[in-house]
Formats: sequence, C-alpha cells, structure tokens
Amino acid sequence: MSGKQTTKERVLQAACKIFSEKGFHEATVAEICETAGANIASVNYHFGDKEKLYDEVWHYAFSHATATYPVDGVLPENSGIEEGLYIFASAILHRIFSEGENGLFAKLLYREMASPTLALEKIATDYLFPQSQHLASLIQTMPDSHFDAQSLFLCTHSIIGQCAFYNFSRPLREHMIEKKTMTEEEIDRTARHIAYFSLGGLKEIQKDRSTDYSGFIE
Repeated sequence: MSGKQTTKERVLQAACKIFSEKGFHEATVAEICETAGANIASVNYHFGDKEKLYDEVWHYAFSHATATYPVDGVLPENSGIEEGLYIFASAILHRIFSEGENGLFAKLLYREMASPTLALEKIATDYLFPQSQHLASLIQTMPDSHFDAQSLFLCTHSIIGQCAFYNFSRPLREHMIEKKTMTEEEIDRTARHIAYFSLGGLKEIQKDRSTDYSGFIE
C-alpha cells in the first residue's frame, strides 16, 4: 500500500504476516498488534475479533493472488484444453512460489490444512470450490466429452493434487534440494508437464468407458 498506512491497514498487513507464518491457532492478537505498532484493542475496534480478522486476511490474500495469477486466464486463439490446463497449473505454481502479497494465499492454505479452523468450510466454498469448478468446466470442453459427475470429480482433483503437491511439500523440497522457490523457467516447465501429463490421462479415460465409479463418491 502506498502512502501513510492507517491503523486498520497496518493491523491487516501484520495479520497477513503472522497468520501465514504461524497459522490461526498459534497467532495471537497481541503479537499482531505489536507487529503493527497498534493498541491491542485495534483488532476488535476495526475488525470485530480475531476470527473476523482472519476472514479479512483470506479475502485480501485471495484478491491479490487471483488478480495477478488468475486460473482462468485468457486462452490464445485456437488453443485447446492443454493450454487451459497449462494456464491453470502455471497460476497455482506462481501463487505458491511468489513472495509478498501474491504468495500469501498459498501460505495461508498450507497453514490452514495443517491445523484446520472453523473457517475452513467458508474458505473451501468461497475460494477453492470455484477454482475446481473452472477446471471441471475446462475438462468438459474436450472433444466427445463423456465424463460423468464422479469421474469428473476424480479427474479434477487429480490435476489439482499435482499442483497442490508443490505447496504442501515445501519442507521436503527445502530439505532434499535446498531450494525454497522455483525460477520462472522451472515454473513454466513444471506447468507444461502437469498439463501434458494430465491431458494424457484424460484422453485415456475418454477411451476407456468401462471403469465404474458408481458409489465411489456419494
């Protein structure tokens, strides 16, 4: 944010930092206010309580991530589903390995999944489900698409899982290869691989209509 920040802005910025580093349960209002250089009553005054501040942090983080790295970016003319899958994977990977505001959403998600809160249902409904819906719609643009609801669910979450792996394996990545991030070239290559690999799987499922998913997902 440019110019002199208000107390509310400072508290929000501090909350983004603390929540993304420690998660909701370990973060304290006292630490957030100390980091912001604000009175401890500032959270209640400006946001209502810690839970409402946490909600505001998620909204702030998601807004920045999606504005810079949308999963539904504009496809080049005459492009196919592989390019759409690439755009989706590239956006998720950029969010994971970005620093600053654009990387907050992935860091918050990492902490939330490690120690879920009562906000998880809202997070899933408001931020995660719409992205999976977009991916499901993209898959259904395949020629001769015949995915039923259950197989579409599995395909969608298999693709998301490939992307999410890079967020939730952060500690292992740092331990094994001593790298916290990816270069632009590595992100591009990884996103291309996810798109190509996923398209291959989708095509095989299209060819094999014998798999019965009934009862797998209620």
